[in-house]
Amino acid sequence: MPTMVREQDNNSKQVIARLVTATKHHKPDEVEWGNDRVNCYAWAANCEAPNSGKPNPGSNAGYVATLEDASLIEGAKRDGMAYVANAPANEPPPFSEGCYCVALYKSATDHHWYRRDPKTGIWTHKPGPHGVRNYGPNFVVLPEQLEMANHNYGLAATNYRFVAYFYVVEEGIQV
Repeated sequence: MPTMVREQDNNSKQVIARLVTATKHHKPDEVEWGNDRVNCYAWAANCEAPNSGKPNPGSNAGYVATLEDASLIEGAKRDGMAYVANAPANEPPPFSEGCYCVALYKSATDHHWYRRDPKTGIWTHKPGPHGVRNYGPNFVVLPEQLEMANHNYGLAATNYRFVAYFYVVEEGIQV
């Protein structure tokens, strides 16, 4: 299935601008974006109107990903993300014109996505139906070197580990 690139920008640039400003002042912040169907994967894809409720890697392409690393990577690739092979967690790939970087982390029962602002390197994420955030657990502002191993989003303690980096075209992709 061909990748569907969004033709118009939504307000994600304004969301990032606000979070970047807060981050520079070491302040945790949260900004509403989308609705409760817009999860971390939709935020990573810059898709404010996903085709299905709570999209997962591959869902737009008709691929059902499991929680295996290779399956999540394949699903994201089928949706139009460009996989960055062999990139270590502590070395995000370089900035690339017209794209931004996203990071995939997973636990035994879940996956989570982070999005890096291409101008500042600031990481943001959207935990489920909540707003977009520049902070992780305990309201600690996310560092430029994203190393989130253990975090708890209020439901259960999870142990996320890094899986992969991807590039996404700046306009985003449909998921």
